[in-house]
Amino acid sequence: MGDYTGEIGVAMNRVAEKKKNWGVLLLAGIILLIWFFSLFGEKGVIKIIQLRRERDQILTDVSRIQTENKKLQEEIKRLREDPRYLESVARNDLGLIKDNEILFIFEDKGVAKEKKKN
Repeated sequence: MGDYTGEIGVAMNRVAEKKKNWGVLLLAGIILLIWFFSLFGEKGVIKIIQLRRERDQILTDVSRIQTENKKLQEEIKRLREDPRYLESVARNDLGLIKDNEILFIFEDKGVAKEKKKN
């Protein structure tokens, strides 16, 4: 009977070791799963880094647009309040002239040569 008890004890130790191994594997699996989701999940580290980069890009764009908006507001103010600036814009950008003015248009020598070749 002593042998039989010893065999039972050895078998129980093997079962206990197998359960311990499965427990370690299960724990490692859970840790890996948590690690995976913390990196790649919807609220994971990688997603947070992407969102921060996107936020920084948006903030840069907003700053650039605000600066451009201020410049445009200043130009609007000058167009409304400064008649000389308005006149220069009308002459340069729109090609307008005053009454009794004669407009002379001179061709660039390089352009004239190209037209003669064609």
